Amino acid sequence: MERDWKRLGAALKAAREARDLHQGTVGEMIGVKRGTMRNIENGEIARVTPTIRAYAHAVGWADDSVDAVLAGGEPVIASDAARQRDAAAAESIAAAPEELPLRIQNALREGPLIDTAVINLPGDDDGPEGQMVVIVKGRERATPEQLKRALLRWEAMEAKLRSAEGDSGTGKD
Repeated sequence: MERDWKRLGAALKAAREARDLHQGTVGEMIGVKRGTMRNIENGEIARVTPTIRAYAHAVGWADDSVDAVLAGGEPVIASDAARQRDAAAAESIAAAPEELPLRIQNALREGPLIDTAVINLPGDDDGPEGQMVVIVKGRERATPEQLKRALLRWEAMEAKLRSAEGDSGTGKD
């Protein structure tokens, strides 16, 4: 089946605009220049790269949405259920702080919870070598807009971390 790169670019642009994000803002979040953003949105790409996946993640798409759009389907918005599951994991960690270093205990008490993730550490044929648990907290007294920006920056960073996972899975439980 032929992949529709122009359709993907248009869908990413529409998702960016729907989130009221400027091209330069998303480019900064995912670490690319405006020209690269323009090329992506015009469909002037030939393969799915970590940058494309980071862009998709920055506009709120689930991990498999890029492939779905390329195949003629629709993007899927990242699941709120997965975020709730990750938040429950963070709460369980916070409930047992005596097992964590003091600086982590203090960080868990400060600021609003933005997101959590479980990311597999690269391994071999037997699977991942371990897991990394990430808890993303916002600044104390952050405005909703500041929290939104922090979430978008985290989503771009998470995409980069997950691209390092390789083919070991999504890393989400």
